[in-house]
Amino acid sequence: YDHQTAPEAEPEDETPDYPVHLFLSQEGYLKKITPQSLRMASEQKYKEGDGPCLYWEGSSRDELLVFTDKQQCYKTRLSEFDDSKASVLGDYLPTKLSMDQEERVVWACVPGDYSGNLLFFFENGKAARVELSAYQTQTRRKKLTGAYCDKFHLVSACLLAEDQEMAVGSSDGRCVVFHTA
Repeated sequence: YDHQTAPEAEPEDETPDYPVHLFLSQEGYLKKITPQSLRMASEQKYKEGDGPCLYWEGSSRDELLVFTDKQQCYKTRLSEFDDSKASVLGDYLPTKLSMDQEERVVWACVPGDYSGNLLFFFENGKAARVELSAYQTQTRRKKLTGAYCDKFHLVSACLLAEDQEMAVGSSDGRCVVFHTA
């Protein structure tokens, strides 16, 4: 007697859900710190010549998008990182995410529900707006190639939850104010 069983439902995400603070250094070190640990010691330690770059508040279940100088985006979950303390350097993202040799982190964000837009700023003074949903995947792919234009060096990026006024300064002291719409 042969009988078929119903396919098993995909297991629920059993990752604990708790608030975290994220610190990304200029050199690509990431720290995931609980609020309690941060209250006990808030002085961040960095490698000599390194310093703070980005900071977010989020959940241990959030995803992280990491954009590199090789036009690639690495997707990871914060649950894959151990909780750390302000007194440690953190996880070195190029190693943790198995990036290509000589590849370095340019910018990162916590995409939330993938609504909103990304605004990329390039070395030649141009900017590009891309819907954040373009980086959402159905499978757990870790590396997305061609994440942004490769014609010019990416200087920075910004996550836009809604349109807003922005000011961008140039290295020669000029500034332009614009609305992101």
